[in-house]
Amino acid sequence: MSLFVLTLVLFSAFMHAGWNLFLKKSQDRLVTMATLHLVSGVIGIAAVPFLPTPYPESWPYIFASVVLHLGYQLFLVKAYIYGDLGQVYPIARGLSPLLLVFVSVFWIGEELSTKMMIAIGLITMGIFSLIFRGKIFFDHSFRAVFYALLTGSFIAAYTLADGLGVRFSGNAVSYVLWLMALECWPLLVITFFRRKQDLLGSLRQNWKFAVPGGILSVSAYSIVVWAMQHSPIALVSALRESSVVIAALLSIWILKEETTTKHLIAVMMVATGVIMTRI
Repeated sequence: MSLFVLTLVLFSAFMHAGWNLFLKKSQDRLVTMATLHLVSGVIGIAAVPFLPTPYPESWPYIFASVVLHLGYQLFLVKAYIYGDLGQVYPIARGLSPLLLVFVSVFWIGEELSTKMMIAIGLITMGIFSLIFRGKIFFDHSFRAVFYALLTGSFIAAYTLADGLGVRFSGNAVSYVLWLMALECWPLLVITFFRRKQDLLGSLRQNWKFAVPGGILSVSAYSIVVWAMQHSPIALVSALRESSVVIAALLSIWILKEETTTKHLIAVMMVATGVIMTRI
């Protein structure tokens, strides 16, 4: 991997953590999330007329992914209402590869290597440490953990659906852009009916978080897709997961969230384990 590609992938990880920072920092996270995905939706809608239509075999996966992305979006909003960026993000991003490893073992029948067993141990210990980092059965902490775990489950589910769907699509770029064009609409409809009394006012308050967040989200994913065409996919994917550490640092430096040495060690354990599952 060249230094240029390495720099771009790490910048992509920073951007992914960045849009989560914008979401956490906004006052109305539902409107921010909807606007954020509207940005990516507009890009998808503008691009699909110029691309080949995905093969019919991939459409069930596209529609399944739209539903799964909706669950991910709603539960992530809930998680950030009740929890800190430095807790929610590592749990959600760490649980997904952990679940996918178990799916590959118990459903597909793959054997676990020693490296994978070590990765599972690190992620599991890190997540449990993050879950029990404070008094989770008081106030909002239990809800934050619950919604972060649900978010991670939906990330794993749509990752699996997209991983299968893109193989049947005939064109990976078409698959991704059609998904971007479609996935924003369910969330926009839900947001409209839940916020229609004060939708414009909320948009005025939150656009400064939503629009940059949408640009960061699309840019981060585009860089990763481009990088995978020029470097080993496993290496790009592993470097991309450095966002777990970046999000934890942003939560301390910008949001001034309380942290401990134990918390930072837990984040590093999750990040190391996730990277090990990718290489």
